[in-house]
Amino acid sequence: MEEADDSIRCAATEPSKAAAQNRPSSETIVDQQRLQVASFDASFVPSARPAVSRSIPFYRDRSYYLDGWLDSSIWKSAFIEAVATGCSVFVSGSITATLFSYKTNVLGAYIGISNTVLLALFIYASAPASGGHLNPMITFSSILVGICPLARGVLYMCGQTLGAAAVGGLLSAAWGRERSLSVEGGGCFVNFDHITTGQVYLNEFLGSFALLYLAFGVGLDPRQAVLFGPRLGPLLVGASLGLVSFSTSGLAPGYAGAAMNPARCLAYGIVRRSMADQWIWWFGPAAASVFNALVYHAVPPHHLELAREKSCKKLGADCAKGGPMQHSAV
Repeated sequence: MEEADDSIRCAATEPSKAAAQNRPSSETIVDQQRLQVASFDASFVPSARPAVSRSIPFYRDRSYYLDGWLDSSIWKSAFIEAVATGCSVFVSGSITATLFSYKTNVLGAYIGISNTVLLALFIYASAPASGGHLNPMITFSSILVGICPLARGVLYMCGQTLGAAAVGGLLSAAWGRERSLSVEGGGCFVNFDHITTGQVYLNEFLGSFALLYLAFGVGLDPRQAVLFGPRLGPLLVGASLGLVSFSTSGLAPGYAGAAMNPARCLAYGIVRRSMADQWIWWFGPAAASVFNALVYHAVPPHHLELAREKSCKKLGADCAKGGPMQHSAV
């Protein structure tokens, strides 16, 4: 009888032990409540993206356009974008000025390497608070593909542009006019004696699209969190910028290559006190963002899941239980 009682007590305690192991500790719950991150689909932090997908397309969702304009957390995230973009503009411009002073013949190589490290570090630093865009092109493209609500996107782009412009003014004052002109403002420069305006614009468009394709592929595609984990994405995005900037930096003498960041080019235009040819640095990335959105909607990252759901509906199967098509991570 005692042995039976012992077996009953063991059977009753084993499920409770298993439940206790699966139950989050009080310390974990407190940490989750205390540590808040910017949660939206275009964040470079995979774990910060909403787990529940939108039930209707974003272009039919009124909340995508109307919600969030008065949300203080989004304004704070936009402020972080302004600060982070301004700091990255300062570091990038200072690197260019330093390389000019060394009179190196391989300026593009050093810029490519420095861009890899610079962007990765700034995304790591700012992604928990804002998602880590630091670039109006990334934000604008995210709006067009439906992963960044309009309010957040517009506030981010305003913050990025204002932050970069403010640092551009400070750099102009710190360097002085003569120094600012000798280092071409720190970036986004071109000498049209060796290359035409149309060629520069086409190069800006192609470089911007290549960067967007890589950034969305290695940083914003939800499947990459499974393949690479949450920590490698920013490094891969930084490597993408470094590769594209290096590959376009030696096309013509006096041409810095594809800039791929309108706010950054605005800042360096302010440094050299010339807004000439700014349209190239803005309309090139804008056109690339539109083209990237077309590609994204033609073959979205979740196209396999959508095909599976359609197949389940046609056959009357229960998709939640597996259905006729199994989920694929490809």
